[in-house]
Amino acid sequence: MPSSFAIQEERKITLQDAIELAIRTNPQMELAKLDVDIARNKIFEANRLQNPSIHTFQNIPKAGVGNPQQIGVDYTIELFKRGKRKETAQAYSLAVSDRQKFLEYGLIADVKKSYVDLLVKKSKYKILKEQEQLTKDLYENIKKEVEKGNLPKTEEIQAKIVLNKSIMQTNIARTETITAQNYFNSVLNTSDINLDTKEDSLPENYSVLMAISPTETTPSLKDIKEYAINNRYDLLMAQKEVFAAKKNLEATRHLRIPDVELTGGYAYQTKGMSGDEHFQSGGYVGASLVNIPILYNFKPEIDNAKIEIQKAELKYEDTKIDAIRNITDAYEKFVIARENLNFYNKEILTNSRELMDASKKSLNDKEIDLTTFLVSKKLYLELMLGYQDALGEYYSSYADLLKEINTDSIHFKVETL
Repeated sequence: MPSSFAIQEERKITLQDAIELAIRTNPQMELAKLDVDIARNKIFEANRLQNPSIHTFQNIPKAGVGNPQQIGVDYTIELFKRGKRKETAQAYSLAVSDRQKFLEYGLIADVKKSYVDLLVKKSKYKILKEQEQLTKDLYENIKKEVEKGNLPKTEEIQAKIVLNKSIMQTNIARTETITAQNYFNSVLNTSDINLDTKEDSLPENYSVLMAISPTETTPSLKDIKEYAINNRYDLLMAQKEVFAAKKNLEATRHLRIPDVELTGGYAYQTKGMSGDEHFQSGGYVGASLVNIPILYNFKPEIDNAKIEIQKAELKYEDTKIDAIRNITDAYEKFVIARENLNFYNKEILTNSRELMDASKKSLNDKEIDLTTFLVSKKLYLELMLGYQDALGEYYSSYADLLKEINTDSIHFKVETL
Protein backbone atom coordinates (compact mmCIF):
# COMPACT_ATOMS: atom_id res chain seq x y z
CA MET A 1 0.00 0.00 0.00
CA PRO A 2 1.45 3.41 -0.89
CA SER A 3 1.96 5.90 1.92
CA SER A 4 -0.61 8.22 0.34
CA PHE A 5 -3.31 5.90 1.62
CA ALA A 6 -2.74 7.11 5.17
CA ILE A 7 -4.60 10.23 6.19
CA GLN A 8 -3.26 10.05 9.74
CA GLU A 9 -0.59 8.19 11.62
CA GLU A 10 -0.92 4.64 10.35
CA ARG A 11 -0.33 1.38 12.17
CA LYS A 12 -0.70 -2.20 10.98
CA ILE A 13 -2.65 -4.57 13.18
CA THR A 14 -3.38 -8.30 13.23
CA LEU A 15 -6.91 -9.66 13.11
CA GLN A 16 -6.71 -10.85 16.72
CA ASP A 17 -5.53 -7.44 17.91
CA ALA A 18 -8.28 -5.77 15.87
CA ILE A 19 -10.93 -7.91 17.57
CA GLU A 20 -9.58 -7.15 21.03
CA LEU A 21 -9.43 -3.43 20.23
CA ALA A 22 -13.01 -3.38 18.94
CA ILE A 23 -14.33 -5.14 22.04
CA ARG A 24 -12.62 -2.50 24.21
CA THR A 25 -13.64 0.58 22.23
CA ASN A 26 -16.86 -0.13 20.34
CA PRO A 27 -19.73 2.04 21.69
CA GLN A 28 -22.25 -0.79 21.49
CA MET A 29 -20.05 -2.96 23.68
CA GLU A 30 -19.61 -0.09 26.13
CA LEU A 31 -23.39 0.34 26.29
CA ALA A 32 -23.86 -3.39 26.80
CA LYS A 33 -21.37 -3.38 29.68
CA LEU A 34 -23.22 -0.46 31.28
CA ASP A 35 -26.48 -2.41 30.97
CA VAL A 36 -24.82 -5.31 32.79
CA ASP A 37 -23.73 -2.97 35.58
CA ILE A 38 -27.25 -1.55 35.85
CA ALA A 39 -28.76 -5.04 36.00
CA ARG A 40 -26.38 -6.03 38.80
CA ASN A 41 -27.28 -2.91 40.75
CA LYS A 42 -30.95 -3.79 40.36
CA ILE A 43 -30.27 -7.00 42.31
CA PHE A 44 -29.21 -4.92 45.31
CA GLU A 45 -32.15 -2.61 44.68
CA ALA A 46 -34.59 -5.53 44.70
CA ASN A 47 -33.06 -6.94 47.89
CA ARG A 48 -33.33 -3.66 49.74
CA LEU A 49 -34.63 -3.38 53.28
CA GLN A 50 -37.26 -0.79 54.10
CA ASN A 51 -36.01 2.40 55.69
CA PRO A 52 -37.30 3.16 59.19
CA SER A 53 -39.41 6.18 60.16
CA ILE A 54 -38.93 8.32 63.26
CA HIS A 55 -41.99 9.74 64.97
CA THR A 56 -42.74 11.90 67.96
CA PHE A 57 -45.89 12.81 69.88
CA GLN A 58 -45.71 15.99 71.91
CA ASN A 59 -48.88 16.85 73.79
CA ILE A 60 -49.46 20.55 74.32
CA PRO A 61 -50.52 22.13 77.68
CA LYS A 62 -53.49 20.48 79.38
CA ALA A 63 -53.69 17.70 76.77
CA GLY A 64 -50.37 16.50 78.14
CA VAL A 65 -51.56 16.09 81.74
CA GLY A 66 -51.41 12.39 82.44
CA ASN A 67 -50.38 11.60 78.89
CA PRO A 68 -46.82 10.71 77.91
CA GLN A 69 -44.67 12.43 75.36
CA GLN A 70 -43.25 9.92 72.85
CA ILE A 71 -40.23 9.56 70.59
CA GLY A 72 -39.99 6.34 68.59
CA VAL A 73 -39.24 4.42 65.44
CA ASP A 74 -41.57 2.72 62.98
CA TYR A 75 -40.22 -0.10 60.80
CA THR A 76 -42.05 -2.10 58.17
CA ILE A 77 -41.04 -5.72 57.57
CA GLU A 78 -41.97 -7.10 54.17
CA LEU A 79 -43.18 -10.68 54.32
CA PHE A 80 -42.06 -13.10 51.55
CA LYS A 81 -41.33 -10.32 49.04
CA ARG A 82 -37.64 -9.46 49.05
CA GLY A 83 -36.48 -12.96 48.11
CA LYS A 84 -38.81 -13.13 45.10
CA ARG A 85 -37.80 -9.67 43.92
CA LYS A 86 -34.13 -10.62 44.19
CA GLU A 87 -34.61 -13.85 42.23
CA THR A 88 -36.37 -11.92 39.48
CA ALA A 89 -33.60 -9.32 39.30
CA GLN A 90 -30.93 -12.03 39.25
CA ALA A 91 -32.62 -13.76 36.32
CA TYR A 92 -32.85 -10.52 34.35
CA SER A 93 -29.20 -9.79 35.17
CA LEU A 94 -28.13 -13.12 33.67
CA ALA A 95 -30.20 -12.37 30.57
CA VAL A 96 -28.48 -9.00 30.15
CA SER A 97 -25.07 -10.70 30.45
CA ASP A 98 -26.06 -13.11 27.68
CA ARG A 99 -27.08 -10.16 25.53
CA GLN A 100 -23.61 -8.66 25.96
CA LYS A 101 -21.99 -11.92 24.85
CA PHE A 102 -24.32 -12.18 21.86
CA LEU A 103 -23.45 -8.65 20.76
CA GLU A 104 -19.77 -9.49 21.19
CA TYR A 105 -20.00 -12.36 18.69
CA GLY A 106 -21.73 -10.04 16.24
CA LEU A 107 -18.97 -7.46 16.65
CA ILE A 108 -16.27 -10.10 16.16
CA ALA A 109 -17.90 -11.13 12.89
CA ASP A 110 -18.08 -7.50 11.75
CA VAL A 111 -14.38 -7.01 12.50
CA LYS A 112 -13.43 -10.18 10.65
CA LYS A 113 -15.51 -9.28 7.62
CA SER A 114 -14.24 -5.70 7.43
CA TYR A 115 -10.67 -6.98 7.85
CA VAL A 116 -11.17 -9.55 5.08
CA ASP A 117 -12.90 -7.05 2.81
CA LEU A 118 -9.95 -4.67 3.16
CA LEU A 119 -7.57 -7.51 2.29
CA VAL A 120 -9.69 -8.40 -0.75
CA LYS A 121 -9.51 -4.81 -1.96
CA LYS A 122 -5.75 -4.65 -1.29
CA SER A 123 -5.20 -7.94 -3.12
CA LYS A 124 -7.17 -6.74 -6.12
CA TYR A 125 -5.30 -3.45 -6.12
CA LYS A 126 -2.01 -5.34 -6.04
CA ILE A 127 -3.05 -7.59 -8.94
CA LEU A 128 -4.30 -4.68 -11.03
CA LYS A 129 -1.13 -2.72 -10.28
CA GLU A 130 0.95 -5.66 -11.51
CA GLN A 131 -1.24 -5.97 -14.59
CA GLU A 132 -0.87 -2.26 -15.22
CA GLN A 133 2.90 -2.62 -15.19
CA LEU A 134 2.66 -5.65 -17.49
CA THR A 135 0.41 -3.71 -19.84
CA LYS A 136 2.79 -0.75 -19.76
CA ASP A 137 5.76 -2.97 -20.61
CA LEU A 138 3.75 -4.56 -23.38
CA TYR A 139 2.83 -1.17 -24.79
CA GLU A 140 6.46 -0.02 -24.74
CA ASN A 141 7.60 -3.18 -26.56
CA ILE A 142 4.87 -2.89 -29.19
CA LYS A 143 5.65 0.80 -29.67
CA LYS A 144 9.29 -0.08 -30.41
CA GLU A 145 8.22 -2.79 -32.85
CA VAL A 146 5.88 -0.35 -34.61
CA GLU A 147 8.71 2.18 -34.91
CA LYS A 148 10.86 -0.56 -36.45
CA GLY A 149 8.08 -1.33 -38.90
CA ASN A 150 7.58 -4.86 -37.60
CA LEU A 151 3.98 -4.24 -36.43
CA PRO A 152 1.13 -2.11 -37.76
CA LYS A 153 0.21 1.16 -36.01
CA THR A 154 -3.17 -0.27 -35.05
CA GLU A 155 -1.52 -2.62 -32.55
CA GLU A 156 0.16 0.31 -30.80
CA ILE A 157 -3.19 2.11 -30.57
CA GLN A 158 -4.85 -1.02 -29.26
CA ALA A 159 -2.10 -1.50 -26.64
CA LYS A 160 -2.43 2.16 -25.60
CA ILE A 161 -6.19 1.76 -25.10
CA VAL A 162 -5.61 -1.35 -22.98
CA LEU A 163 -3.01 0.51 -20.90
CA ASN A 164 -5.35 3.44 -20.25
CA LYS A 165 -8.12 1.06 -19.24
CA SER A 166 -5.71 -0.75 -16.92
CA ILE A 167 -4.70 2.55 -15.27
CA MET A 168 -8.37 3.42 -14.76
CA GLN A 169 -9.10 0.01 -13.17
CA THR A 170 -6.10 0.46 -10.85
CA ASN A 171 -7.32 3.88 -9.75
CA ILE A 172 -10.79 2.49 -9.04
CA ALA A 173 -9.25 -0.35 -7.01
CA ARG A 174 -7.18 2.17 -5.08
CA THR A 175 -10.30 4.19 -4.21
CA GLU A 176 -12.15 1.04 -3.12
CA THR A 177 -9.22 0.12 -0.90
CA ILE A 178 -9.27 3.50 0.82
CA THR A 179 -13.03 3.15 1.36
CA ALA A 180 -12.59 -0.35 2.80
CA GLN A 181 -9.86 0.88 5.14
CA ASN A 182 -12.05 3.72 6.36
CA TYR A 183 -14.89 1.29 7.07
CA PHE A 184 -12.50 -1.05 8.88
CA ASN A 185 -11.48 1.84 11.14
CA SER A 186 -15.10 2.82 11.73
CA VAL A 187 -15.85 -0.73 12.93
CA LEU A 188 -12.91 -0.46 15.31
CA ASN A 189 -14.12 3.01 16.38
CA THR A 190 -10.73 4.65 15.90
CA SER A 191 -10.20 8.36 15.36
CA ASP A 192 -6.66 9.24 16.46
CA ILE A 193 -4.90 6.65 14.28
CA ASN A 194 -5.52 5.01 10.93
CA LEU A 195 -5.26 1.24 11.26
CA ASP A 196 -4.36 -1.12 8.45
CA THR A 197 -4.21 -4.89 8.12
CA LYS A 198 -0.99 -6.66 9.03
CA GLU A 199 -1.08 -8.52 5.72
CA ASP A 200 -0.82 -6.84 2.33
CA SER A 201 -2.99 -9.44 0.59
CA LEU A 202 -5.31 -12.31 1.43
CA PRO A 203 -3.27 -15.13 3.01
CA GLU A 204 -3.72 -18.71 1.87
CA ASN A 205 -2.69 -19.87 5.33
CA TYR A 206 -6.25 -19.92 6.62
CA SER A 207 -5.34 -19.94 10.31
CA VAL A 208 -3.90 -16.41 9.95
CA LEU A 209 -7.47 -15.11 9.64
CA MET A 210 -8.89 -17.56 12.19
CA ALA A 211 -10.42 -19.85 9.59
CA ILE A 212 -10.13 -23.53 8.78
CA SER A 213 -8.88 -25.03 5.54
CA PRO A 214 -11.68 -25.46 2.96
CA THR A 215 -10.70 -29.13 2.70
CA GLU A 216 -11.36 -29.83 6.39
CA THR A 217 -14.39 -31.83 7.44
CA THR A 218 -17.05 -29.80 9.25
CA PRO A 219 -20.06 -30.84 11.35
CA SER A 220 -23.36 -31.43 9.62
CA LEU A 221 -26.08 -28.80 9.55
CA LYS A 222 -28.08 -30.93 11.98
CA ASP A 223 -25.26 -30.99 14.53
CA ILE A 224 -24.64 -27.27 14.08
CA LYS A 225 -28.31 -26.47 14.69
CA GLU A 226 -28.41 -28.69 17.77
CA TYR A 227 -25.33 -27.03 19.23
CA ALA A 228 -26.47 -23.51 18.39
CA ILE A 229 -29.97 -23.92 19.84
CA ASN A 230 -28.42 -24.91 23.15
CA ASN A 231 -25.59 -22.37 23.13
CA ARG A 232 -26.59 -19.24 21.20
CA TYR A 233 -26.60 -16.39 23.68
CA ASP A 234 -29.72 -14.74 22.30
CA LEU A 235 -31.64 -17.98 22.88
CA LEU A 236 -30.13 -18.36 26.35
CA MET A 237 -31.12 -14.77 27.01
CA ALA A 238 -34.69 -15.43 25.85
CA GLN A 239 -34.89 -18.51 28.07
CA LYS A 240 -33.73 -16.52 31.07
CA GLU A 241 -36.28 -13.82 30.28
CA VAL A 242 -39.02 -16.48 30.42
CA PHE A 243 -37.65 -17.67 33.77
CA ALA A 244 -37.43 -14.07 35.02
CA ALA A 245 -41.02 -13.39 33.93
CA LYS A 246 -42.19 -16.41 35.93
CA LYS A 247 -40.24 -15.22 38.95
CA ASN A 248 -41.80 -11.79 38.52
CA LEU A 249 -45.27 -13.36 38.59
CA GLU A 250 -44.42 -15.02 41.91
CA ALA A 251 -43.12 -11.73 43.29
CA THR A 252 -46.25 -9.92 42.08
CA ARG A 253 -48.54 -12.46 43.72
CA HIS A 254 -46.70 -11.96 46.98
CA LEU A 255 -47.78 -8.32 46.95
CA ARG A 256 -51.08 -9.62 48.39
CA ILE A 257 -49.30 -10.74 51.56
CA PRO A 258 -49.65 -8.04 54.26
CA ASP A 259 -46.56 -6.56 55.82
CA VAL A 260 -45.83 -6.14 59.52
CA GLU A 261 -45.15 -2.68 60.91
CA LEU A 262 -43.30 -2.58 64.23
CA THR A 263 -43.37 0.47 66.45
CA GLY A 264 -41.24 1.17 69.48
CA GLY A 265 -39.79 4.05 71.38
CA TYR A 266 -39.37 6.08 74.52
CA ALA A 267 -42.24 7.71 76.45
CA TYR A 268 -42.01 10.12 79.37
CA GLN A 269 -44.03 12.57 81.53
CA THR A 270 -42.50 15.63 83.07
CA LYS A 271 -43.18 16.59 86.67
CA GLY A 272 -45.69 19.21 85.64
CA MET A 273 -47.58 16.81 83.41
CA SER A 274 -47.41 13.54 85.36
CA GLY A 275 -50.23 14.29 87.81
CA ASP A 276 -48.21 13.14 90.84
CA GLU A 277 -45.44 15.66 90.28
CA HIS A 278 -42.88 12.94 89.59
CA PHE A 279 -40.95 12.40 86.38
CA GLN A 280 -42.24 9.25 84.74
CA SER A 281 -40.56 7.41 81.83
CA GLY A 282 -40.59 4.09 80.02
CA GLY A 283 -40.74 2.41 76.67
CA TYR A 284 -43.46 1.20 74.40
CA VAL A 285 -43.78 -1.33 71.56
CA GLY A 286 -46.48 -2.10 69.08
CA ALA A 287 -47.18 -4.07 65.93
CA SER A 288 -49.74 -3.91 63.15
CA LEU A 289 -50.52 -5.50 59.80
CA VAL A 290 -50.28 -3.05 56.92
CA ASN A 291 -50.94 -3.20 53.18
CA ILE A 292 -53.84 -5.60 53.69
CA PRO A 293 -55.27 -6.29 50.18
CA ILE A 294 -58.90 -5.50 50.91
CA LEU A 295 -59.64 -2.39 48.89
CA TYR A 296 -57.03 -3.25 46.22
CA ASN A 297 -55.79 -6.80 45.61
CA PHE A 298 -53.17 -6.19 42.87
CA LYS A 299 -55.11 -8.13 40.24
CA PRO A 300 -54.05 -5.87 37.31
CA GLU A 301 -50.38 -6.30 38.26
CA ILE A 302 -50.80 -10.08 38.46
CA ASP A 303 -52.62 -10.23 35.11
CA ASN A 304 -49.89 -8.15 33.48
CA ALA A 305 -47.21 -10.42 34.97
CA LYS A 306 -48.97 -13.41 33.35
CA ILE A 307 -49.03 -11.57 30.03
CA GLU A 308 -45.31 -10.86 30.36
CA ILE A 309 -44.70 -14.62 30.60
CA GLN A 310 -46.65 -15.16 27.38
CA LYS A 311 -44.67 -12.40 25.68
CA ALA A 312 -41.36 -13.88 26.84
CA GLU A 313 -42.33 -17.34 25.62
CA LEU A 314 -43.40 -15.94 22.23
CA LYS A 315 -40.15 -13.99 22.01
CA TYR A 316 -38.17 -17.15 22.65
CA GLU A 317 -40.00 -19.07 19.93
CA ASP A 318 -39.59 -16.19 17.48
CA THR A 319 -35.88 -15.90 18.31
CA LYS A 320 -35.48 -19.65 17.85
CA ILE A 321 -37.14 -19.58 14.42
CA ASP A 322 -34.95 -16.67 13.32
CA ALA A 323 -31.85 -18.40 14.67
CA ILE A 324 -32.55 -21.63 12.77
CA ARG A 325 -33.23 -19.67 9.59
CA ASN A 326 -30.04 -17.63 9.95
CA ILE A 327 -27.94 -20.69 10.81
CA THR A 328 -29.25 -22.55 7.75
CA ASP A 329 -28.59 -19.57 5.50
CA ALA A 330 -25.06 -19.04 6.89
CA TYR A 331 -24.25 -22.75 6.57
CA GLU A 332 -25.42 -22.94 2.96
CA LYS A 333 -23.43 -19.84 2.03
CA PHE A 334 -20.35 -21.29 3.70
CA VAL A 335 -20.72 -24.61 1.87
CA ILE A 336 -21.07 -22.86 -1.49
CA ALA A 337 -18.11 -20.57 -0.76
CA ARG A 338 -16.02 -23.59 0.25
CA GLU A 339 -16.92 -25.47 -2.93
CA ASN A 340 -16.09 -22.46 -5.09
CA LEU A 341 -12.74 -21.92 -3.38
CA ASN A 342 -11.79 -25.59 -3.65
CA PHE A 343 -12.69 -25.51 -7.35
CA TYR A 344 -10.43 -22.49 -7.84
CA ASN A 345 -7.60 -24.18 -5.94
CA LYS A 346 -7.89 -27.51 -7.77
CA GLU A 347 -8.67 -26.44 -11.31
CA ILE A 348 -8.97 -22.80 -12.26
CA LEU A 349 -5.82 -21.27 -10.77
CA THR A 350 -3.46 -23.86 -12.22
CA ASN A 351 -5.09 -23.75 -15.65
CA SER A 352 -5.21 -19.95 -15.76
CA ARG A 353 -1.53 -19.60 -14.86
CA GLU A 354 -0.58 -22.15 -17.51
CA LEU A 355 -2.70 -20.28 -20.05
CA MET A 356 -1.08 -16.94 -19.21
CA ASP A 357 2.47 -18.32 -19.35
CA ALA A 358 1.76 -20.04 -22.67
CA SER A 359 0.18 -16.88 -24.10
CA LYS A 360 3.20 -14.75 -23.12
CA LYS A 361 5.55 -17.23 -24.77
CA SER A 362 3.41 -17.46 -27.90
CA LEU A 363 3.27 -13.65 -28.18
CA ASN A 364 7.04 -13.36 -27.80
CA ASP A 365 7.51 -16.10 -30.40
CA LYS A 366 4.98 -14.31 -32.64
CA GLU A 367 2.81 -17.42 -32.73
CA ILE A 368 -0.27 -15.34 -31.77
CA ASP A 369 -1.20 -11.72 -32.42
CA LEU A 370 -1.80 -9.02 -29.82
CA THR A 371 -5.60 -9.42 -29.88
CA THR A 372 -5.38 -13.10 -29.00
CA PHE A 373 -2.93 -12.36 -26.19
CA LEU A 374 -5.14 -9.60 -24.79
CA VAL A 375 -8.10 -11.97 -24.75
CA SER A 376 -6.03 -14.45 -22.72
CA LYS A 377 -4.78 -11.67 -20.47
CA LYS A 378 -8.31 -10.39 -19.86
CA LEU A 379 -9.48 -13.90 -18.98
CA TYR A 380 -6.53 -14.40 -16.63
CA LEU A 381 -7.20 -11.10 -14.87
CA GLU A 382 -10.88 -11.94 -14.43
CA LEU A 383 -9.97 -15.32 -12.97
CA MET A 384 -7.42 -13.85 -10.53
CA LEU A 385 -9.85 -11.17 -9.38
CA GLY A 386 -12.58 -13.79 -9.11
CA TYR A 387 -10.28 -15.91 -6.97
CA GLN A 388 -9.81 -13.02 -4.54
CA ASP A 389 -13.59 -12.67 -4.34
CA ALA A 390 -13.95 -16.42 -3.74
CA LEU A 391 -11.27 -16.41 -1.06
CA GLY A 392 -12.78 -13.35 0.61
CA GLU A 393 -16.27 -14.86 0.48
CA TYR A 394 -14.95 -18.02 2.10
CA TYR A 395 -13.41 -16.09 5.00
CA SER A 396 -16.52 -13.91 5.41
CA SER A 397 -18.99 -16.80 5.23
CA TYR A 398 -16.97 -18.70 7.83
CA ALA A 399 -17.06 -15.65 10.11
CA ASP A 400 -20.84 -15.40 9.63
CA LEU A 401 -21.27 -19.09 10.42
CA LEU A 402 -19.33 -18.76 13.67
CA LYS A 403 -21.43 -15.70 14.52
CA GLU A 404 -24.67 -17.63 14.05
CA ILE A 405 -23.39 -20.55 16.13
CA ASN A 406 -21.91 -18.23 18.79
CA THR A 407 -18.62 -20.09 18.94
CA ASP A 408 -14.96 -19.44 18.22
CA SER A 409 -14.39 -22.59 16.18
CA ILE A 410 -16.45 -24.88 13.99
CA HIS A 411 -14.87 -27.85 15.78
CA PHE A 412 -17.08 -28.05 18.86
CA LYS A 413 -18.51 -30.81 20.96
CA VAL A 414 -22.07 -31.53 19.97
CA GLU A 415 -23.13 -32.25 23.58
CA THR A 416 -25.17 -29.47 25.15
CA LEU A 417 -23.47 -27.31 27.73
